[in-house]
Amino acid sequence: MPVSQVRRVWKIAEQDRARQLALAEALGQPPILAHLLLERGIDSPEAATEYLNAGLRHLSDPMLLGGMTEAVARITAARDQGEQVRVFGDYDVDGISATVVLYNGLKRFGIDPVSYGMPDRLEEGYGLSPEHVDRAKREGVSLLITVDNGISALEAADRAREIGVDLIVTDHHAVGETLPHAAAIINPRLEPEDYPGRSLCGAGVAFKLATALNGTPNDLDLTALGTVADLMPLTGENRAIVRLGLMHMAKHRRNGIACLAAAAGFQIEDVTAQRIGFQLGPRINAAGRLSDAGLGLRLLLSECPREAGQLARELNQANDDRRALEREIFEEAAEELDAFFTEAQRSIVLAKRGWHAGVIGIVAARVQQRYQRPAVLFSIDENGNGRGSGRGIAGFDMVGALSVCQGHLVQFGGHRAAAGCAIREENIPAFKTAFEAEALRQLGTETPCDELAIDALVSFGQIDFDLLHALSKLEPFGQKNPEPLFCSMGVEVLPDSVRVLKDQHLKLALRHGGQVHDAIGFDMAGRYYAESLPRLIDVAYHPQINTFRGEQKVQLLLRDYKPCEG
Repeated sequence: MPVSQVRRVWKIAEQDRARQLALAEALGQPPILAHLLLERGIDSPEAATEYLNAGLRHLSDPMLLGGMTEAVARITAARDQGEQVRVFGDYDVDGISATVVLYNGLKRFGIDPVSYGMPDRLEEGYGLSPEHVDRAKREGVSLLITVDNGISALEAADRAREIGVDLIVTDHHAVGETLPHAAAIINPRLEPEDYPGRSLCGAGVAFKLATALNGTPNDLDLTALGTVADLMPLTGENRAIVRLGLMHMAKHRRNGIACLAAAAGFQIEDVTAQRIGFQLGPRINAAGRLSDAGLGLRLLLSECPREAGQLARELNQANDDRRALEREIFEEAAEELDAFFTEAQRSIVLAKRGWHAGVIGIVAARVQQRYQRPAVLFSIDENGNGRGSGRGIAGFDMVGALSVCQGHLVQFGGHRAAAGCAIREENIPAFKTAFEAEALRQLGTETPCDELAIDALVSFGQIDFDLLHALSKLEPFGQKNPEPLFCSMGVEVLPDSVRVLKDQHLKLALRHGGQVHDAIGFDMAGRYYAESLPRLIDVAYHPQINTFRGEQKVQLLLRDYKPCEG
């Protein structure tokens, strides 16, 4: 099913004009901003003022987290007795950020010596293993603290208890029926529904522990990095963390982050949550996907600008290599699917020997987006062992589906939207059948569609610098706090303006009601080549300020377009 056949439905939010105008007048802000606040459930001037001014007062007391008292007591004893402590993290951006946050926090607290470790994505896979515990014991570690992992490390926890290594688990992943044996377990998923930090990421939990130890919040820039990169909802406490972290990032210019921003083509003073998500995060992840996640960790720890610059260049090259591998695997997957995929399918399961295990998660996400089906891709090694990564769609519980299919898997874990698993090659056909049956049960027989949630129907005349500066008050944008998405109908394409950039992106100028705005559609060149572009179209877009060579202009970031229906 070619991408052009995937149904994309525009759903334009209804507007309550009376409430919108009343809130706008009370705040002294444009009605569109008031409408967007109402959409986010913020319906009073007091709540709106709090939302628009998120800061330190919105960070909850770390001692509210269960297990924090026990963890602080055990770490204090380790400091007083001169024990060796190790932080054990994960190889993704959240795990790396969490490792550095707690490593720094322990050093500030006076822990000496303190070390860090993490698994090799390609050789060892996710999480703390008994072998890691044995290694820590041999190297003199008596207290092991996990960050962004550990809640499912039952065997490793048993091994730690058996050989006399104390374990503190800090994690944010889903909690199973059995908890690991540990001196303390800190996981916001164990807290009541009304706990303000239930959606903290691994770095967020590490930040809470470091704050509890030292009394003051530090490393907010790293905590923001992990929060955005791990796709945590930017609401409540997370929004305050990221808002403060972005300001910290721009002001204090941590060597590693500043050098990585430069390698990505922007100045750290211009950092946004989107730039973390699309430019910084992928570069830190790239090394762990292809070789050594320790590159990213050393970058964030580096106090030497020259060293940080070199590491940033290495990560930038790793990211280029990752993108090339990703394109190659996606093209192979799309070729197979374009030949055999049917609309009746509720899911996609693909497997191949030779696919790089480090990038199949990204490819699974692209497959899911293109075909609007939950997708699981497996990389099979020469011994018939499969490493899998899955991405779900709205209304589908990926980790729940893998749980139903666990009889065919070696192991699995993850979130509702994304998960990882391991399998033997010979079990893939049975898994594919079971996964399809579960997808049919969850999704039903109606063909899934890509629903585009549009905030408002507007004219180009409403899109100006004043409005864009007002909309910036809603930042940082991300999960659960999306960048405003508008649509305009009956927009004229200026024919001489249409260009294709780098064989990928569509650049054009649009006119509506006498007002002309530039627009760009990333990765829309393929669609432009495959379909005609009518003179009059309806467009869905994010309005932005584009700065080029010191000049600022309004630019529309296209999300979708279709022939004008009027």
